[in-house]
Amino acid sequence: MGLVASLSLAQMPKKDKTPRALAVVEMSADGKAAVRLIPVAILISGRFWDASIYRADPRPFALDPGNVYEVERSGKPLGFFTINDSRQTKDQWAAFGNWQAEVEKPAKPAKPTKIQEPADEDRPVLHRREEAQPATKSSESSPPAPAAASKPTAASNAAPVADDPNRPVLRRGKPKPQPEPPPEETPAVANTSSAKSAAPAAPHKEAELLAAISDAGGPDPRPYTYPAQPDEQKKLTKDVTDIAMAEVARYVKSTPALRYAPAATPDQVSVRIFDLDLSNNPHVVLTARVPAAALAALHARATKPVPAPDFFFYVTVVGQTDLYGQMRKLFSSVTDSRRLDASPRLELIDAVDAEGTGRGNLLFRAWSGSTPTYQLYHVGPDSLRKLFDSGGA
Repeated sequence: MGLVASLSLAQMPKKDKTPRALAVVEMSADGKAAVRLIPVAILISGRFWDASIYRADPRPFALDPGNVYEVERSGKPLGFFTINDSRQTKDQWAAFGNWQAEVEKPAKPAKPTKIQEPADEDRPVLHRREEAQPATKSSESSPPAPAAASKPTAASNAAPVADDPNRPVLRRGKPKPQPEPPPEETPAVANTSSAKSAAPAAPHKEAELLAAISDAGGPDPRPYTYPAQPDEQKKLTKDVTDIAMAEVARYVKSTPALRYAPAATPDQVSVRIFDLDLSNNPHVVLTARVPAAALAALHARATKPVPAPDFFFYVTVVGQTDLYGQMRKLFSSVTDSRRLDASPRLELIDAVDAEGTGRGNLLFRAWSGSTPTYQLYHVGPDSLRKLFDSGGA
């Protein structure tokens, strides 16, 4: 009995004493806009706190200048983001700073990077990678900005908050001043004599959302992608889509006052396949929108259903295959465009190790109004468990 207890304790993941911060980084599709970091959650002694308000004096300590976040895509490191400045717009905090891609790190720097250590050597730090501090000038590693925005902001040059022995820091060293983000660009007018010769405007591409971690003592990141072959990917997509459509039908049946029926085929389908626990059994995440048709038109003698304008169903499903290749539902969320205030629609951001255990968690962006919130889930063998909700639920 004692041996079993010892083995159980040995298998339990060790909890780091250092804080572990989770954030979302917005990368513009064209690379012209400044990289922006949104704080999400911070893990302290096994408990998640809202990083946008935790120890705000006045800014959250997760956004202190000099904090370094490792940006990842499905667990694979992409680069480092060093905070220089943070601002609060509306009800949301955001940070700006230096972005250094993984491939931009010099293999043999000409001079060693000088890091000024703080007076207190025992203060915890979040990020442990010393090479995250760029060895080149900040103008070479930061996103391109027009010449008009070359002056550093006042917040970047301001003196840091007075040392507080009870306030942890995420990164040692003095941050470099960062140019303020460039203003929004207006489309240039072509200098031609004929309007017909002007090229059509390129379609707007949304910014890519990436997960970022800052931790001085956490494990090294590992990729969570599952290498599915084309035939296997096609089967997994069909199986999870069947579950999603069944969940939408169950939602309609459980809502008697609903006057709309789902269409037979969803649109805006996104399917991501991960291996979150190294079991080689893929985790499949589907998010989709399902158009709707009015029930009155379905009961009438109309040849075709009449689409319902401005009404859609939104479904998110997480499934995992078992040892026999059968898809099992671990989680589902269904809502519609009229009930987003009570039940937001979920969009997957990525898989990320937010707990520092080596396993992948699922980070979603929840839409219920103009300002999105974020939800973090632990993926278990039979279900998903919510770890954090920045919306307060």
